[in-house]
Amino acid sequence: MREIPKNKRYALGWYNEGVTLLGIREYEEATTFFDNALKAIPDHPDFLIGKGDVLLATGNYSEAHHFYHKAIEQEPENFRAWMRAGVALLRMGKNEKALETFEKAKDIFEYDGELWLGYGIALLNVHRTAEATESLKKAMRLKPNQPALWYFLSTLEKNDEDAMKLLIRGNRMDPGNIDILLEMSKRLLHMELVDKSAETLKKAYEIDSENMYIRRAVEHFRKKTGKYPF
Repeated sequence: MREIPKNKRYALGWYNEGVTLLGIREYEEATTFFDNALKAIPDHPDFLIGKGDVLLATGNYSEAHHFYHKAIEQEPENFRAWMRAGVALLRMGKNEKALETFEKAKDIFEYDGELWLGYGIALLNVHRTAEATESLKKAMRLKPNQPALWYFLSTLEKNDEDAMKLLIRGNRMDPGNIDILLEMSKRLLHMELVDKSAETLKKAYEIDSENMYIRRAVEHFRKKTGKYPF
């Protein structure tokens, strides 16, 4: 972390409190603490990244990218700023720009599992499957405890049983991960395990009944089986 002037050390306390609140998903309170830290030191890279992380977590991807970019302007070799900027671009669907950004992060530090996961997802999205597979394997070696990693690895599997093994691992880490639950339901249906597919789809629906992808999955289930899953 960049050195903080002695007369503004209190800002570090605000930043640390913001990080703690972000970790427990208290986003509104976290924003307040990051804003206070930035009022004290508006150009501090870590404070800018903290604010960006809250915006990223709440779906404000363009605003998040703005704060990451400001952090990069202040500290061009800040790995976290580049990596998070890549994630924001990925969430905005700007895959080519995300790839460029991840590559810059990789030039600074290449031994980070989150970086390789993001890079792999971006590669998948531009249909560079072989490279994506290698990237996701690197993510698996460096940081296997990322639920999204096991979801994306499963999408590369042609065999349903092999895919399910990966999905079950991800589901154990994050039982509420919608992507994993939907992929599990789809694979189970393809395996003709209709009841288990319905049970899994029901879990997803109970988490977010308004989710467009869940509603599509329910309709797909109905068309395939002639009945609703629940």
